[in-house]
Amino acid sequence: MPNPVLFPAIERPEAEIQLVFLHHAGGSSYPYLQLAHKLSGFIEVYCLELAGRGARFSEPFQADVETVLSDICTSIKHLGLGDNKPLLLCGHSLGAELAYQVAYRLEREAPEKQFSLMISARGFIEPGTLGSERNEVLSDADILRLLEQYEGTPSEVLADPEWRKYVIGVMRNDLSLLASLSRLPKPVLNVQTHLVGGNQDKRVPVSQLAEWRRAFTVPVTQKIFTGGHFYLFTSDEVIPWIEERARELAEQTSVRLSHGYLTECRCALNDSNQVE
Repeated sequence: MPNPVLFPAIERPEAEIQLVFLHHAGGSSYPYLQLAHKLSGFIEVYCLELAGRGARFSEPFQADVETVLSDICTSIKHLGLGDNKPLLLCGHSLGAELAYQVAYRLEREAPEKQFSLMISARGFIEPGTLGSERNEVLSDADILRLLEQYEGTPSEVLADPEWRKYVIGVMRNDLSLLASLSRLPKPVLNVQTHLVGGNQDKRVPVSQLAEWRRAFTVPVTQKIFTGGHFYLFTSDEVIPWIEERARELAEQTSVRLSHGYLTECRCALNDSNQVE
């Protein structure tokens, strides 16, 4: 039986908030598991593991975008994420595109879920933009240079021929997936969203990150940390900031639930008075 697409990083059944990390291209759940252990106990963390890496190493790569999105949404439903606790979807780079598309599907198919979105280190790309498919035809040397530019892969891994071949294969698959995601329509969502990036990210300038605002009907917040494309793992300010956003979501959800409960009580009282 295949390993789950989403799995709990730490079992915290008493947690107030559920958080899902959707990882970057060429990556795995591993660095996000490390982040999970730094977060406070009121957050229960789940991590994405795409096929062909980590616990799913033996599975063939999956570049079909609809299959990947369906698998993630099915896992969210199976795990009951966002059913009884508010959910924070945190997508980094490739994961940001996945998170947006998952949010679109949740808003349409499960409107009762309480969730918000974090788009990290990914600029907004208009579907059909010329050049968005360029990464699908990169040579091994091009992909290797791309990995070196992102500085997210240890140099000793890239120096080893076998590991280098494997990492290039992972990245090639994920770049194809990313290109397919970029071509999908971007309907406007009514979802609370945070745009997050690094001020030294040469691949994703702040101005391109900010373009995501056009994809939402509600105002979005933006936070820029010190760091490059992988600021998420290098800035000491990230963990406190995520915890603050999680607390805000918990408080907002509590207020909405309380308001709904009071509304139900008033309706019941009015019905009772009418009967009398």
